[in-house]
Amino acid sequence: MALIPQSFIADLLNWVDIVDVVGQHVKLKKAGANFQGLCPFHSEKSPSFSVSSTKQFYHCFGCGAHGSAISFLMEYSGLGYVDAIEDLARSAGLDVPREERTANDVARQQQAMALSEVMNSSADWYRTQLKGNARAVEYLKGRGLTGEIAKRYALGYAPDGWQGLEAVFGPYSNDEVAKTLLEGGLLIQSEPSEAGQLVKRYDRFRDRIMFPIRNPKGQTIGFGGRILDQGKPKYLNSPETPLFSKGNTLYGLFEARQAIRAQEFVLVCEGYMDVVALAQLGFPNAVATLGTACTANHVRMLLRQTDKAVFSFDGDSAGQRAAQRALEACLPLMFDDKEIRFLFLPTEHDPDSYVRAYGAPAFEKVIKEAMSISSFFFKVVSEGHELTTPEGRAQTHHAAKPLLLSMPPIALRTQILRELAIRTNTTPAELEAFCGLTVVPAPVRQTTYQPAQINQNNQNHFSSNGNRQGAPWQASKGSAKRVATQNIDPPKAPTDLAEQILRVIIQFPHLGKALDANKRTLALNAAEQRSQKAHALMRDLFSQCDLVEQILGEDGKTATVGAGAFAMFQDQLSRSELAPLYEVLRNRVMGSDVELEGATADLEGAFKKLELTHLKQEMTEIAQKIAGSTATEQDRARYRELGEKLKFS
Repeated sequence: MALIPQSFIADLLNWVDIVDVVGQHVKLKKAGANFQGLCPFHSEKSPSFSVSSTKQFYHCFGCGAHGSAISFLMEYSGLGYVDAIEDLARSAGLDVPREERTANDVARQQQAMALSEVMNSSADWYRTQLKGNARAVEYLKGRGLTGEIAKRYALGYAPDGWQGLEAVFGPYSNDEVAKTLLEGGLLIQSEPSEAGQLVKRYDRFRDRIMFPIRNPKGQTIGFGGRILDQGKPKYLNSPETPLFSKGNTLYGLFEARQAIRAQEFVLVCEGYMDVVALAQLGFPNAVATLGTACTANHVRMLLRQTDKAVFSFDGDSAGQRAAQRALEACLPLMFDDKEIRFLFLPTEHDPDSYVRAYGAPAFEKVIKEAMSISSFFFKVVSEGHELTTPEGRAQTHHAAKPLLLSMPPIALRTQILRELAIRTNTTPAELEAFCGLTVVPAPVRQTTYQPAQINQNNQNHFSSNGNRQGAPWQASKGSAKRVATQNIDPPKAPTDLAEQILRVIIQFPHLGKALDANKRTLALNAAEQRSQKAHALMRDLFSQCDLVEQILGEDGKTATVGAGAFAMFQDQLSRSELAPLYEVLRNRVMGSDVELEGATADLEGAFKKLELTHLKQEMTEIAQKIAGSTATEQDRARYRELGEKLKFS
């Protein structure tokens, strides 16, 4: 089994022009250093989709979609990774070379292929069983479903037997057969007994309507099973497998994509049957979470498809809790051009029953009248609090604080702050200060030199609470009164140097890889003065740079790095735990057309300033010892040495 060399992929991304690749599917216009167009991954009326020829990278500032020419073909055309590379290579007239994989690589790929084949074969068999089972067919007809809808969602039936899938894959006593079925969550295996009896293997899904769960390419990755009669659990889902993760999957998204774009909103439900029944009743733009709370990944997937999402929940306490978790997942990903609403149906109804009871026009009406995200925000934070008392208003502020801190610095957050201030009889400035969204001026001290204070937890872009607001690490414009004395606080590094280093390295990772330990320490210290998250980001970025392969040129020197290296590195960063912070940095550098020579000069200049700052700080510390009569002769000699260095710097 052969693997495509990484060096060829880098060369391929340098050879093709992403503007040409994207331009075949998206109408692009020149806009400064980049090209712009309407994003093909979500519905929008004004262009926020940027394509950089210098970086060979695309990025949507609306939905966050980004990547190289390879990932564009994968996302837009539904191609696999290898297929996208081969398609791109053919367009460039290149042959795709191969190199031998390790045994582990081969084993992993074979496992994934075997698992995918098993899931697809199982789905086919379940569909065949549905056609031959009158009881299952009558159940679906009783729910108002037609054969057309059953076909669109590939519905099936798992017979009421213990070893049904043996008809497809052979006896479960065969360990090789059972291994893949167990990995796919299709079988359950009993624990071996002490008496040495053989383990029992039997079907997970029995006597259930089967709902195949498909990925964006239409491949079956899991199942949901609904019992026909009374019994528990009513719904049974596939367990987590190498192919299937509930927190990263939405049921019905593959089938609903075209309808979502056509109707310009997505309806998020709680169950498989809701999705299928709504499609039957004229609402094919519905999807469902899979028995788990709405996650940030779910929200990202939805907002890539459309600018408007309506979450439908039951009106009971469980529905309210699920809605609050959805609110918490949505707020950090909100933009001012996005709209999210919350629909609460009467306790006795789900979307399916509501449409059948009152008709499609009535359901359309309640969708339009669904609660806005801001209204639900106010409902959640004030729930159970008496706003006529100081205690109740304080409790409301306490409940609102983490939600406000999770939001990006968009106009909606400003409007929510103002409205909440009115409702709680306070001022927006007081509320912002309580939540840590502004810098509180430092008190004036008349006895020492006091530089302007920076609220290190909340002022910068990568603050410890993750809040994104204002210019990253921008110092307060005001400063406290300064009085010179011998007790001088050590100066802090300039507030923009840490981000300057991050911006350069994220574009030219080989420069970060080449930094020595001393410079890395200086950069980490500068980032740490901003916040713990900035420090974590700098540390992670260095580790990511160390994973980059250095391609040597002539005489052992580093070869010129092409634009494709940027795209490949961004793909690597997208898999990091700190991917959201890298997204912020990427937004900052997308419009930059700095070249390697300029970036190298910027990096050298930043480190020179940091080194000077470090020398001054050391000199200040020794000066304090001298003033306090605690300095040694070695300290005094070092003080003179530092003075000479700074003098000629």
